[in-house]
Amino acid sequence: MATMELAAARRLETGKEINKKRLFKGRVPGVIYGKGLETRPLEFERRDLEKFLSVARRGTVVVKMNVTDGADAKEAFAVLKEVQTDPRTDRVIHVDFYEVALGQKFRIEVPLRFRGKAAGIELGGVLEQVIRSLEVECTPDSVPESIEVNVSHLGIGQSMQLGHLTFPEGVFPVEKDMKMTIVSVHTPKVEEVVTPAPEEGVEAVEGASVAEPAEKEKEKEKQKP
Repeated sequence: MATMELAAARRLETGKEINKKRLFKGRVPGVIYGKGLETRPLEFERRDLEKFLSVARRGTVVVKMNVTDGADAKEAFAVLKEVQTDPRTDRVIHVDFYEVALGQKFRIEVPLRFRGKAAGIELGGVLEQVIRSLEVECTPDSVPESIEVNVSHLGIGQSMQLGHLTFPEGVFPVEKDMKMTIVSVHTPKVEEVVTPAPEEGVEAVEGASVAEPAEKEKEKEKQKP
């Protein structure tokens, strides 16, 4: 499990225009919420948040958040749930965190990391990653950054199913269908080239142009003395 620390402050003022001013000053608005907990508006220093996101987006990270609220400071553990960006600049404009309790199980989406080169690729096969992430249930201290899937043994026509994966201790898939396909190797699809049939009118004209000279030659032979 990867754990990072991130400082946050309680937002006392909210609203679209206020958030625009906040972003202009280098602070990013966000919220933290959890099961049975109130949703709390927060703000983060952009530089600290972007440093955190550079790691969090590559895997699953539990953040130890130090939240200041006036003279008070509270500690919370959370995972990143959503990042909103400006479509014009691609800069982060809002983040959502889900608060978790240490020792209590919760559900989280974990990315799959495919390792190795499938044997079937050497024979012209194509690797298809059917599933790229899985929802798992675990405690915050057991959250894996990713789940590794070794595909090096897969030949053409072979696949790996959910039941073939190895999960870290204390981590369980939410999906119960152990036959669900995760990755497979198949032969590339060959598109059949269909030659369009010539039009009937064109055939008749072409046939006449070929037969006509032959008929004329026969007539000439008959007319010879």
